[in-house]
Amino acid sequence: MAEEGKGGSLARTVIGGTSMIAVAGGVSKIFTLVSAPILTRELGPSPYGAVALLVTVTSLAATVALAGLDMSYARFFFSGSPEEGRAAERFCWQFTMGAACAVSLLAGLGWYLWSGGAGLPVSLALMVMAGIFLSVLNTMASTRKRLEGGYFRISASIIMAGLIGAALAIALALYWRKDAWSLLVGGAGGVAVGIVVAGLPPAETILRSAGLSRDARWEIVRLGLAGAVTAPMHWLMNSADRWFIGLWKGQGPLGVYAFATSVGLVGMIVNSAVTLTWFPEMMRDYEAFKEEAAPRIGRLWARLAAGLILVWLAVTAAGGDVIRLLAAPAFHEGASYIPWMAGGVLFAGIASLANTGFMLRKDMTPAAGWWVLGTALNVVLNAILVRPMGAYGAAVNACLTQALIAAGAMGSAQSRFPLPVPWGRLGAAAGLALAAGIAMAPPWSDGPLRSLLLKFPVGVAVAALVAWIVASDWMRRLLRGDVLRGEKP
Repeated sequence: MAEEGKGGSLARTVIGGTSMIAVAGGVSKIFTLVSAPILTRELGPSPYGAVALLVTVTSLAATVALAGLDMSYARFFFSGSPEEGRAAERFCWQFTMGAACAVSLLAGLGWYLWSGGAGLPVSLALMVMAGIFLSVLNTMASTRKRLEGGYFRISASIIMAGLIGAALAIALALYWRKDAWSLLVGGAGGVAVGIVVAGLPPAETILRSAGLSRDARWEIVRLGLAGAVTAPMHWLMNSADRWFIGLWKGQGPLGVYAFATSVGLVGMIVNSAVTLTWFPEMMRDYEAFKEEAAPRIGRLWARLAAGLILVWLAVTAAGGDVIRLLAAPAFHEGASYIPWMAGGVLFAGIASLANTGFMLRKDMTPAAGWWVLGTALNVVLNAILVRPMGAYGAAVNACLTQALIAAGAMGSAQSRFPLPVPWGRLGAAAGLALAAGIAMAPPWSDGPLRSLLLKFPVGVAVAALVAWIVASDWMRRLLRGDVLRGEKP
């Protein structure tokens, strides 16, 4: 019974926190989608293309500034005594804030000097600097809250950021400027409000000496460095396609592709929610119970993976209809990209979950190797596919290379920290979802809203079958009204 209580506690905390953050992300995404008819009409595709290129710069620079220390922060906060955890926290905050200031200034200067040659507004250098610093600050604030178990505060932060960002972008597009500035200033304003809601650490976290030895600081940095390799590879995979499309097809097709990603990549909301809750709670459980925690970690890993598969099915089935329902006709071509984009998100989520074994062993080096390999292949395939196939080729490429990374990383992780994952059940669930996704991706009616309504009951039935295959005990408890209570080991 004690073991059941432990497993049930881990499952309830992870599923509860993930659900809360995913719902908040969904609400935030609704704000984006609701604003789409106004913004796409007022601005057209080109500003979306310019923003897409600027975001590639800010996201890379923010990744460099973080240097993977948000990952180290999450791992070392639970290692050793509470005071050692707080010392690691101070070091991570001091390092990232200093790096954020330096990198944002350098990136802003670089944009000012060289963006004109790419036909982009030089004046956006200010938004490059703001975007980098706010991104780093938001990541660290969210990491701090999830280590404290503050999932409600994180959820409120996400909702407020989405609401303010969308409302501000609409107001600016209507009454100020009809270009990329409206989207960027609106987004930055939303992130700033979200940071305030999440909350920042006390001043002493930045000002007080960390009190760590050189060896302790290096151990924290070493774990982060592997993540610092992985994150730029992720950035390159999510940026190379945009640059190839912009170079060979122009900013109009790039704007269509960028808008389609706002629908096709909606599953990143769930990926993020899983990451935010899974790793701190899983590591907390492992530090408390060590190797005896492995069975329930493996079982819950499989159920989270099944959840990501269902997200792929939902986005694949509904994404094209949503684009046709909300966006101007010039954007409708992007509907065909959705299943592949959603597939890339699915495999990115699996690759993230594969980091479980690496994090527990405090060695992310194998993950970095797979990301380097997958990213190199991604760039090569973009160069081959985008010119003849356009943005569709980029979407296909993203899915295939993410699948390679996920498979390779999971194989390496299992060799280092074997998790008892029920692969047979998970494979059967994935096959069922794939068949349903192929059937549900095309429109089922000329009217997008009618198509969505026709697909909905079928999607619910398939989801129930997938859940029954992977987690029949949860389904039985759900029918009895006591889901996640007393999970069996």
